[in-house]
Amino acid sequence: MSRDEKNRDEISAAVDSGVDLFTLVQDILRNWWVILLGALAGAMLTYVVTSVQYVPEYTTTATFVVGSKGSNNTYSNLSAAYSMAQTFEKVLKSNVMEKIICENLGMEEVDAKITTEVKEGTNLLTLNVTADTAKDSIDIIRTIMEHYSEVSIYTVGNAVLSVLEEPKMPYASTNPLNTRREMKKGFLGGAGICVLLFGLLSFMQNSVKQEKEIEKKLDARSLGAISYEFKYKTLQEFVHHKKSAALIDNPIASFPFVESYKKLAAKVEYQMAKDDRKVLVVTSTAENEGKSTVAANLAISLAEQGKKVILVDGDIRRPSQFLIFDLKVEEKNELGEFLKGSGVLTDILMKGERPHLFFLGGRNCYSSSTEILHTDKLPKLMNACRKYADYVIIDTPPAGLMGDAQVFAQCADAVLMVVRQNYMLAEDVNDIMDDFRDNHTKILGVVLNGVQTFSSVADSSVGRYYGKYGYGQYGHYGNYNKNRGN
Repeated sequence: MSRDEKNRDEISAAVDSGVDLFTLVQDILRNWWVILLGALAGAMLTYVVTSVQYVPEYTTTATFVVGSKGSNNTYSNLSAAYSMAQTFEKVLKSNVMEKIICENLGMEEVDAKITTEVKEGTNLLTLNVTADTAKDSIDIIRTIMEHYSEVSIYTVGNAVLSVLEEPKMPYASTNPLNTRREMKKGFLGGAGICVLLFGLLSFMQNSVKQEKEIEKKLDARSLGAISYEFKYKTLQEFVHHKKSAALIDNPIASFPFVESYKKLAAKVEYQMAKDDRKVLVVTSTAENEGKSTVAANLAISLAEQGKKVILVDGDIRRPSQFLIFDLKVEEKNELGEFLKGSGVLTDILMKGERPHLFFLGGRNCYSSSTEILHTDKLPKLMNACRKYADYVIIDTPPAGLMGDAQVFAQCADAVLMVVRQNYMLAEDVNDIMDDFRDNHTKILGVVLNGVQTFSSVADSSVGRYYGKYGYGQYGHYGNYNKNRGN
């Protein structure tokens, strides 16, 4: 299948799966600052365009009383007014009148709007002249008043015009520039365009947004979805930035969160039991997808069923399991030191507070982790763990960033891919899984992590997304060892 055909299939899958409103809104709100900049840019652009295109207009008005020659009859006067209104404007816009105005004012053409209007129920006729300058406006209307009789003598019949109100010089434009109103429109327009743009990009982004999309977009079995667990349970915790690891045996863990892991553990146990598999690598394509939390909770779930479980923190470049479980790790317990040849097997396996759950890892950071793992000690260690425990859960670095996960996979029976909701492109996840398969590693399945909906946000204690439990960007490890005297 060509890449173009593959892209078309992926787009079709995205369309068929429908629109996930939560991720759509989330993607839009995540880019709030861009939307704000777009709105401000729209307001500024509107201000500039409006200011450049603005042409002030000045209107001068004269009022006439329309009567009939030799008649004082009111009806005749009203009839004459309406008749005059119908013909007078045509007279004023005629070529003859325009020529008179141009000759008297030295213009090449009359650039003004000339209108007449009869006030309802009266014989009063108003003459309005609107021009770009106040001077042109008053000059044109005065010229008309001086010369209209020369043009209209054969068209107005018995109608007689008497000036009731002389025109006055306009000192203010009749169309003042309202920049505030126009800028508001530009602000809303710019924000609206940005919202539509990000909404379209969110819809077209070929990421996994719903559990039902896993098997449509990814070449693997779906093992379910993990409900998102908010790190801050109370407003006080949020204010003080106090958060703890999201573990299912935490008394305040939410029911959907705990239940989703029980379902995951049941599915994993069923799939692993098919071919008597024991060693499972838990990894992801990129960081911040929650693979370490998934590995920890999967190990807890299996241990709660009475299974002897060893949780291996295979990320010796940036370990995190000791933080999740608040373990006191000594130098003799370091997995990295054992693999380098200076540790003892009986010392590195630690027993935690939870029954049936053992820990293998450390707290030191090893920048040359891939080289350390490429020793004959790692396969021997995994074989020893396989014989000792019912299940061995290995938390590795993201497979898309370094090769440590692939090294551990050579010693494991299967790989569990953790995919965070609406985070990575489906094609990137598929590429990583294909890489494992090329090395003859079985993909047990995919679990969609951190799944949120509108109802889950509404039911949360704080009601806001704080999804990054993790350990920073790879390549920016800081002085982690130095702070611990390593």
